[in-house]
Amino acid sequence: MNRIIGGIAAAAWVMAAPASAEVIDKVTAAQLEAALEEAGLSPEMLEDAGSGAPVARGAAGEFTFWVRAVDCSGRPPACENLIFFANFDLGRTATAQDFRIANSFKDSQVFGRAYVLESHNQVGVDYVIELGGGVTEEHLAQNIGRWADVINAFVNKFREGYSGS
Repeated sequence: MNRIIGGIAAAAWVMAAPASAEVIDKVTAAQLEAALEEAGLSPEMLEDAGSGAPVARGAAGEFTFWVRAVDCSGRPPACENLIFFANFDLGRTATAQDFRIANSFKDSQVFGRAYVLESHNQVGVDYVIELGGGVTEEHLAQNIGRWADVINAFVNKFREGYSGS
C-alpha cells in the first residue's frame, strides 16, 4: 500500500513540475551578468586575477556589493556557488554594540549572515547561493532577487540598533 501511495505522490509531483524549467548547476560570467541585470542590480563584471573566476560589482539601490563565483571549472569558468557580500565602513572602531546588532540580525533573518570585520572597522552581510545538484533558472532568479532585501534588512537592523528603537 505504501508503494502505491508513494508512486502516486511521485507521479503527481512530476506532473506538477513545469515542463520548460531548465535546470542549471553552474553559471558562467555571462549568465551571472544577465541574471544580475534582470534583477536590476547594475553589474560590472570583473574576474579574479588568480583563478579567472567571475566577480561582479553591483548596486542595490544606494548600496554597493560584490559577488564572487567559486567552485569553478572549465574555460570559460562555470561556477557552482555564488557569494554575495556588502561591507560597510563604520568610520570608527568596532564596538560590542556592533557585535550585538550583527548577532541580532542573524537571529532574526532566514537569509543572509551578518559579521563584524573588527580589524577593518567594518560590518557586513553575505548571502550564498548554491547551484550544485541543480536549480531552475527561475529559482536562481528568485534567490538573486532576494539579495537587495537582505542588504536593506541588514542596514535597517544597524540603523535601529543605533537609534534605540
